Amino acid sequence: MGLNPLFQEDFFLTIQDRYRVVENIQAHPFNIVAVENSVYINLVSLNATILPQQLQSLQVACQQQGVLLVHLWEDVWLNKRGQVLSRIHSFCGKNISLHGRKTKVITIDTATAKAFLQAHHLQGYIKTKFNYGLSLNNELVAVACFAAARPMKSKGDDYRSAELVRFATKTGYTITGGLGKLVKHFLKQVSVNDLMTYADRDWSLGKGYDKLGFHFSGNTDPVTFYVDTNSMERYYAHRLPKKIALAFDEQKVLNLDDFLSQNGFSKVFNTGNLKYHLYTNV
Repeated sequence: MGLNPLFQEDFFLTIQDRYRVVENIQAHPFNIVAVENSVYINLVSLNATILPQQLQSLQVACQQQGVLLVHLWEDVWLNKRGQVLSRIHSFCGKNISLHGRKTKVITIDTATAKAFLQAHHLQGYIKTKFNYGLSLNNELVAVACFAAARPMKSKGDDYRSAELVRFATKTGYTITGGLGKLVKHFLKQVSVNDLMTYADRDWSLGKGYDKLGFHFSGNTDPVTFYVDTNSMERYYAHRLPKKIALAFDEQKVLNLDDFLSQNGFSKVFNTGNLKYHLYTNV
């Protein structure tokens, strides 16, 4: 099925109000909006029948031409409009720019981290061990969350690795040097041999991690999600709402995809992640 015309019109008109140069690019089966000649936004409907490999190939083709391409799914636009616009503003150099050296690193509690990420990160909150923020004039403007360090016996008896799980700035802001400042602070608090993280291929070429000295480690496979078409919330197959999961287990006729389809869920995916490691020489 084709692109939802309401989704296309809503996005195009919203962007057109904010930028001088906005153009529809027809490249069947893709529906691309070029913004300020800085970024291509490929609009993907919930009813799309396209394959992950097709979206990955489009990414590579655009990257070879020096163009950043973003895959914007319909549910993400409807649920995270402010965050989407902030990312596009950042790509086009339109965000308010602050310098990280003017900010102060603070430790924040789980509730504060959760509220900030739910408001300002496209993927929301996930539970982590260490939560730090950047404060400017007593206002929280960025948050980074890290998982606990864990032993990696395959790399040596004393080898330890941690993960940068989330980083977000306040919507509408770009904090120059902010992530580097938070990473440096974490590494002073927790001794590890490397810090691992992922960049979402739907939205990133990983250039920010390259600048911080992270090393590219490879691509991960696309991940499947299920979208509740009423709430537009995304779920992993193993984290479905309890009521839906129990109902699926109780019936023995339909497979998961068919059952969820009949109960108002759409199957979507991402194009995988770029995996990075920062080695500390500990």
